[in-house]
Parts: sequence; structure tokens; C-alpha cells
Amino acid sequence: MKNHFAALATLALVACNQAAPVPEASATAEPGLATPTPVAAGDTAPSPTPSPAASDGTPAPANTGTLASTAGKAPPESRDPQVVLAWWRNALETHDYATARRVWGQNGTTSGQTPQAFAAAWDKYRIIDITTGKGDQEGAAGSSYYEVPVTVTGLRRDGKPYNLAGKVTLRRVNDIEGATPEQLRWHIESSTLKP
Repeated sequence: MKNHFAALATLALVACNQAAPVPEASATAEPGLATPTPVAAGDTAPSPTPSPAASDGTPAPANTGTLASTAGKAPPESRDPQVVLAWWRNALETHDYATARRVWGQNGTTSGQTPQAFAAAWDKYRIIDITTGKGDQEGAAGSSYYEVPVTVTGLRRDGKPYNLAGKVTLRRVNDIEGATPEQLRWHIESSTLKP
């Protein structure tokens, strides 16, 4: 009964547009029920962000951070191409075009676009949602390659939906004497995506 009165009091406070007091965890709480997080009147609780999945149903690499965590930073020098791919994906999805371009080889030069042209190509999209499929890794002539199918969907700035599909190929030079850190890091070598 005590919990019912507390619930009625909370509803009365919310109805009066006042924040409900946060109940303390105690022995009076019903077993198995979580105590809800209070939300101030007029606010809505944040909804969880689902993890994207690859087209074959396997989970895609997790986003490595937000715009604040990638902006102005060099791409990771990971030995896992999926980590670098996730960094690129996160940068594009958060409209951090400078960071996304730096994932390409030679600090972005391999993209074939100036920083301004690269940004203009992607900035026509208001919402960018990137899904990666299962990648294939192979080696050839002293280098390793990782090719992955990519789908980009979302909304253009004019509100119309779009759908791009293609492949992204990452490359790194194998551990050979004299290779520079730039050559040793996974980077985008080519892509058939045409934004």
C-alpha cells in the first residue's frame, strides 16, 4: 500500500508540473522492479541508439566516438581495419568531413579531392547512416588489403531519401623495414561510393 500512495503522490506532483522527488532505494521497493529515472516535466527521456548491423545480420563495428572525440585527431593506427573503418564511418555520420578525409591515404590526398571538394560532396546529405557488410582481407606484393561492401542511406538536405552502395578498400604496407608510419597504418585506398 505504501508504494501505491507514493505513486499517487508522484503523479499529483507531475500533474502540477513539478519535478517528482527521486525515491531512495529501500526495502519498500517491490522486488524485481527497477526504480525509474525521474524526468522533469516537459522533458522526454533519451531513447537508446541502436547498434547498426551489417547487411548479413552481423553487428557492424561499433562507433568509436562522437564528433567531439574524433574532430582534429588523426585516424587510429590500429592493426584492425574494422577499427579504422568505424572511425571513418563515425566521422562521416557526424559530418566531421576533415577527419573522414584523413582516413584516406597520404593524409587524404588519395581521395582525389581537396578538403573543400570532399566536404561539399558529403555535405549535401543531412542524415548519413553507414552500414558495412562482411569484409575480406588478403595480401599481395608486400601489402594487405581489406575490402568491404558499404551502404549509405539517409536524407538529403532537401528532405529526400537517398541510397548509395559500393565498396571501400583499405590498405596497409606489411611490416617491412623502412616502411613509414603512414604506410603501416590502415587507410582507405579506394572506394566505388560516389556521393
